[in-house]
Amino acid sequence: MRKYCLLIVMLLYTVFSKAQTRFRNPASPNGISQKKNYNRKEYLPYSIGFRTGLTQFFGELGDQDMRSMAGLSVGRSFNKNLALHLEYSSGKAGGEKTDFFNSYFINEYNTLELTAKWNVTEQFNRLEPGNVNLNVFAGLGLIFFSANAFDIDSNELLRFTNSKLSARNPLFLRWGPPKGPAGIKKTREGMIPVGTSLDYRLLEHWKLGIEYRFYFVRTDKMDATSGRRLINPEESDSYSDTPNDKFSYLAILLTYRFGAKK
Repeated sequence: MRKYCLLIVMLLYTVFSKAQTRFRNPASPNGISQKKNYNRKEYLPYSIGFRTGLTQFFGELGDQDMRSMAGLSVGRSFNKNLALHLEYSSGKAGGEKTDFFNSYFINEYNTLELTAKWNVTEQFNRLEPGNVNLNVFAGLGLIFFSANAFDIDSNELLRFTNSKLSARNPLFLRWGPPKGPAGIKKTREGMIPVGTSLDYRLLEHWKLGIEYRFYFVRTDKMDATSGRRLINPEESDSYSDTPNDKFSYLAILLTYRFGAKK
């Protein structure tokens, strides 16, 4: 599956690069051929984006079982280099491990994120960058999830993260007893999203892109497994002393840009 994802990225990059050469504007708005426009304000500052793709998990049950995700975002560009985005996504993560655990897991999650996006092509290109742009981004977010681990042979439920005993763990803290009322249905944890995207301007208001996003999650329970042990890592227990879980996704992104031109 990783080979197929890498092949898709390479093909899209080749297509975008050829499209950029073919459709590059012969002159910038300042009237000087291919020189950068002196006005660095984004002429369409607002955006709404939709993305869909496949997730990949990194943790105790890390043998891959890619699942689907989808998300929405709204953005505001302050100039051609920098933009802020408020984003929501919903999806599943999965994986398995036969050694010791002999189990697989399914994690149903929702995220809420605030990210800052930096246009690398615009920043370092001395000419007008054209229709293809490379971006990097980072931010802060919350993830709400419920994970269950099952026996590979019998599909019996072995471990879980939420039950009638579950209460909130301290947000972003490594240790601490749970607080608040018990019986929550989804665990809430902090996370740091980072990633990169490659965008191509299809039309004046529309962009098509490919995005890779990586999440550092402040928990070791995303796979309903915490450390090399078989007990339930539900939220009524404290954090384990094992490394935090991570996951990512590779997605196709469609963006509509709008706003009054000045």
